[in-house]
Formats: sequence, structure tokens, C-alpha cells
Amino acid sequence: MRVIAGKMRGLALKTITGRTTRPTAAKVKEAMFDMLNPYLSPSMVGVDLFAGSGALGIEAVSRGLAQVYLIDKNRAAIKVIKSNVQKTREPERFTIWPVSYQQAMRQFEQQQIQFDLLFLDPPYLQHLNPAIVQAFIEQKLLRPQALILLETDYSLQAERRDDCLLIAAKQYGQTYIEIWQYQGDNSNG
Repeated sequence: MRVIAGKMRGLALKTITGRTTRPTAAKVKEAMFDMLNPYLSPSMVGVDLFAGSGALGIEAVSRGLAQVYLIDKNRAAIKVIKSNVQKTREPERFTIWPVSYQQAMRQFEQQQIQFDLLFLDPPYLQHLNPAIVQAFIEQKLLRPQALILLETDYSLQAERRDDCLLIAAKQYGQTYIEIWQYQGDNSNG
């Protein structure tokens, strides 16, 4: 697997294999970022709650994001993420947490960390996306106009929400990609 575009283009990344992780196919990753690119800016902070190899977060930083949090509870995944982040020569732009997504969300809330980009690609056929999006909104973890990228099985498409606008969607075989933009105001004032 390689970084597709940006300043780290061509950087070879390690992958993790097993029953609980599946790397995003190169053509799917390229399509995701083609859809995201018009909305990305250098001041954005992102989070990948099921980071696997860290490839999505690394791609996002390569394309200009300021910082990305990479979350995964799998020890083997964390080892691969750390190795891949070191290869970027910009490890300061990544925060790696070896915890479950639930633990990470509690820490984000306690530390009042908000995000501009949320990657959600949970383990295959686990329909966690709606509950996680709802929790991010309720816990005020998304900034206004934050982007939410969902990768899931086609049979598990996200339910429509009044506080999120669907800005892009694409199907690749059984993989379905949706990009939503949060329309609410989670300012802490």
C-alpha cells in the first residue's frame, strides 16, 4: 500500500492483515480523497477511530491536514501505525492512541478536543457508524462544518440526519462510501 497523493506521495506503508482489519482498497481510497479534496484545508484536525495501518490518516496529512489522531485497540495495528508514522518523517502531526473508540471518545470529551474530519470504517459488517456519529455530535466532538467519511458495506448505508448534509456517495462492489458535512453548531460558548 502507498500514499496516493500529496507531499508523501509514493510512500510505502505496511499493512496489517487478519480477521478484524481490512485495508481500504487503493481505488476506494483514491475515490474517497477525490471526493474529500475540495473540502480539505491545512488547519483541519482529523481522527480515524479504527485506524488499522493508519493509511487514511497518513493520506490526509499528506494532502495537507494539520494533525490526525489514529485510534485502534489492536496491538498489532498500533505497531504498524507507529512504523508507518515514523516513515512520514513528520510524527509530530500524528497522535496515536492504543485504546478502544469508546475510550478515545471519553478522552476527547474530557480534553474538549474537536475535529474537522472523522473517518469511520469499523470492523466489517458492524453497524456502529450511526451510534458513533450521534455520540460525536452529542459530546460536541465535531466542529461546525466537520466532514464525516463513512466506509461500510453497501447493505449498511447510513440513515439520513437533519443535522448532516450528504455531500458525496459512491459504491465500489459491496463497499459504500459516504461523506457527510455536519450542519450543527457545537461551539463551546
